[in-house]
Amino acid sequence: MFALVLFVCYLDGDCEDIVVEVFNTEQQCVVAMDDQRIRSGGCFPIEDFIDGFWRPAQEYRSL
Repeated sequence: MFALVLFVCYLDGDCEDIVVEVFNTEQQCVVAMDDQRIRSGGCFPIEDFIDGFWRPAQEYRSL
């Protein structure tokens, strides 16, 4: 299973990771990300997201 995660970074430098939806396959997730025109986010294995073994939005934010 894959989570479609939206990265939101605020002007004060704080960032949040918001799960938009969960999909059975990565392909379904990528199609949904494209349909919703999400540029600051990605598709991640749900196990990694739950366990915290992935890079949070803070690492992806633009400086």
